[in-house]
Amino acid sequence: MKIKLEVGETREGHETNDLSIDNNTVIYIYPLCECPEDAIIGRSLLSGQDIINYMKFAYEAGKRGEEFEVETVKLEQKD
Repeated sequence: MKIKLEVGETREGHETNDLSIDNNTVIYIYPLCECPEDAIIGRSLLSGQDIINYMKFAYEAGKRGEEFEVETVKLEQKD
């Protein structure tokens, strides 16, 4: 199981994160300062169930004997 975290930045200088598991992007994490009304658990914020699902996914990969690999990539800001 490989987790890749791509760290980027908005035009305003706020950090963004794209989290991929085995090359499939599963979570987009970004600031909600533009639309704070969207900061709702299960909508734009992770829910407890989301965390449980990801933990279960990692647990199953471990049972299959998969290695746990993490890569963090800092993206270049585009103008």
